Amino acid sequence: MDKLNIALPIFFSKSVAKRAFKVALIVGTILAFINHGDVILSGGLTSECWVKIILTAFVPYCVSSITATLAIIEQKAAT
Repeated sequence: MDKLNIALPIFFSKSVAKRAFKVALIVGTILAFINHGDVILSGGLTSECWVKIILTAFVPYCVSSITATLAIIEQKAAT
């Protein structure tokens, strides 16, 4: 539980969230076009498609946030 108390404030920090949002925007857009490009280009987006696209972008957001959090914890431990 002690590790979680250290990791959560870093994970939700403004700097980590800002960087993760940028990564999610870029990678999420690429993944959305790979997975749903035909529907996007045809203009046939449904609410179900929007949910899937948002979830698609959420994955790189989480990966980026977790990676940054672990890197910051590792860096603090080394000093």
